[in-house]
Amino acid sequence: MNRILTLQYYFTPRPDPNFQYTKFTLAIVILFILGGLAITIYRKKYLKNPIAKKIIRSAPKLLQRYGTILLVLLLFREAGIPYFSMRIWWFLFMFALLISIIRFSLNAKKEYAKRLHTVKKVDIKVKYLPKKKKKN
Repeated sequence: MNRILTLQYYFTPRPDPNFQYTKFTLAIVILFILGGLAITIYRKKYLKNPIAKKIIRSAPKLLQRYGTILLVLLLFREAGIPYFSMRIWWFLFMFALLISIIRFSLNAKKEYAKRLHTVKKVDIKVKYLPKKKKKN
């Protein structure tokens, strides 16, 4: 545990070549990429709420982007490329992923409330506008 708390652990140019979590990491990569594709298909075919469609629009791109970055990090680690396989990149990746998840969830809540409010305003105006006349 003390080893993890040192900077040398994160900045070692060539970490231990026995990376035990290759299959687990590859499963996460596949989960991210397929999850992005699944959200895209769900959003286009099955999601009826127009507000949710606009809010979820950026989620598949983020998942696929993070899946690709994780795959590149895994390839660097397995190949043992100095400086590209450092643990600091994994730490930065996890930090960026956490920040993105928090940002997306907070923005989604705010955006949904804001868009719902504007949709209700438009509905009230439409109620009092004259109807279009039908042509014979």
